[in-house]
Amino acid sequence: MKLKLKTLKLQEMVSKAIKGASNNKMIPITGLMAIVLKKGVLTLITTDATNTLKVMEKDIEGDDFYVVVQADIFSKLVAKITTETITLTLKENSLEVKGNGTYSIELPLDEEGQLIKFPEYQFDTTVKKSEINLSTVKVLLNANKAALAQTMEIPCLTGYYFDDKVITTDTFKVCSTDIKVFPDKVLLPAELVELLDLMDEEKITVQVSGNKILFSTNNVVVFGSQLEGIEDYPSEAIDAYLETEFKSVCKLPRGAVLNLLDRLALFVTTYDKNGVYLTFTKDGVIFSSKRSNSTELIKYQGSENFQPFTCCADIELLKSQISAQTGEVVELWYGHEKAIKMTSGKITQIVALLEDDRVMGNGETES
Repeated sequence: MKLKLKTLKLQEMVSKAIKGASNNKMIPITGLMAIVLKKGVLTLITTDATNTLKVMEKDIEGDDFYVVVQADIFSKLVAKITTETITLTLKENSLEVKGNGTYSIELPLDEEGQLIKFPEYQFDTTVKKSEINLSTVKVLLNANKAALAQTMEIPCLTGYYFDDKVITTDTFKVCSTDIKVFPDKVLLPAELVELLDLMDEEKITVQVSGNKILFSTNNVVVFGSQLEGIEDYPSEAIDAYLETEFKSVCKLPRGAVLNLLDRLALFVTTYDKNGVYLTFTKDGVIFSSKRSNSTELIKYQGSENFQPFTCCADIELLKSQISAQTGEVVELWYGHEKAIKMTSGKITQIVALLEDDRVMGNGETES
C-alpha cells in the first residue's frame, strides 16, 4: 500500500490530529495515530482514550490505505520534511516515509504480533442534529476556561456546564457567559471543548445520543462523552450568587489594570498568600501589596454609586479573570464582603475575596 500527497497538506492535517493524542504512557492507544485512505478521503485519527479526533481531507488520489503509527515520531518527522510531496509506503512491519530522504518507522504490534487496528467508536448518527458556532466556542475558551477547576476534588467542576448560560467555577471564581448553546443541559469535559477549537468552519453540527456526543464539520470530527455528575453541579447556588447585589460599580482601563498587576506581583510574596488590597476612593482604585511597599492608583473611567470600600483579593485569580476578558474596559462591581464581580458584554465573572485581619466585614479597614 502506498500513499502520495502534498507535504503542506499532510503537515496541516498532522499538526491538528496530534492534538487529540494525549500520549498517556499507561494507555498505549493514546500515543498512536491511524492513517486511513478510503474512497479518496484521507483521515487521521487520534484519541485520549475518552475523546476521539478525526481530521479529514477529500479528493486524495491513491488506493485504499490503512496504517497505525506512533504519533509522536511521525508528527515530528512530517513537520521537518521540506520536499513538495511525501510518499508513505506500508512495508511488512514498518512505514516507509519518503521526503528529503527515506525513513523507516517501526509499526506497533498487538499482543499477538499483528499490526494494530485503531478502535472505532460506535455512535447512532441518525439522532437529531443541532448546530453551534465556532465563534461561541472561542468565547468560552477565552473566558470560561479561566474559571475551570484544575483538581479532581469535585470532578464535575472540571467541566463546562451548559444550560441557559455557560458556567465554569472552581469555587473561588465563577465565570458565566449568557449564551444558550445546546437544546438541553449538558456537562462537557474541558478536553473535549478544547478539541472543538480545531474546527475551521463557523457552523458545527452536534448530535447527542445518550451520554455520547458528536461534533462534526466537513474536515474535522470530534467524538466524546459527557462528563458525569451533572446532577451534582451547583448551578442553582451559582445562579443565586450571580444575582447577588453589589452596591457600586466602576469602570477601569483593562490594559492598565493588567500592567499594574504585573508590577504589583513583583512585591507579593508567598507569605502574603497572593493577597493584594483594593481600596476604592472617590478618584479611583488604589492597588497595594500587603506590606505597602507597592501602591498604585488607577483612575476611574466611570463610577456609579461610589462608596468607600477596601477588600483583599488573590492577585493571580484577579489577573486570570481580567486577562480572560476581551474588551478595553473592565466593569468592576464592589461593596460585597465576600466577592467582587466583573462584567463584559454577556460575560460575568465573580472572584471570591480573601479573609484578612485588616479588612472588616463591611469593607472598611481597621485603623
